[in-house]
Amino acid sequence: MTACSATEAPPIEQLEIWAPGLEVAIDGQGNGRFKQYSKGTEGRFTLSAAQFAELRKRTEPFRLSRDAISSERISAFIAAGQRCDGDYVTDNGGISFHWSGRSMNQFYAVDYGCERVRYATRNGELRAILASLPVPKSDALP
Repeated sequence: MTACSATEAPPIEQLEIWAPGLEVAIDGQGNGRFKQYSKGTEGRFTLSAAQFAELRKRTEPFRLSRDAISSERISAFIAAGQRCDGDYVTDNGGISFHWSGRSMNQFYAVDYGCERVRYATRNGELRAILASLPVPKSDALP
C-alpha cells in the first residue's frame, strides 16, 4: 500500500451518485452501473482512466467541502433531514455522492430546492457531472 502525498487524493474504491429515480455506482477502475427506477432500466458502462480522473477532479471539491459528511455522521444527518435556512422550493429533487475507499467514506448531499438561486452555479455543476456520465437522465431535476 502506498501513502498519498498532501496534494494527492486518496484512492477511491467506489463512487456512488443518487438523483431522483437514478442510482449510479462506479468502481476505482471506471467500471460503472446504473439503475433508472422510473423506467425499470439498468445497464453497465466503462470510463477510461482519463474519464475517471476527470470525474474525480470534478467531484473532489465537493468531497473536500465543509458540507461533506463522514460516514460516522450520516445516520444523524438523515434522521435530522436537510436543513435550509433560506428560501425553499418543494419538489426540486436533489443529488447525493458517496466516496468510499480504504481511507475515506464520505457523503455529500444537496437539496436543489434550498436557496436554488444562491446555489445555482453549484447545482449546475452537480447536474453537469451527472450529465457527463453515459447514463439516462435523472427524473425531476430542474
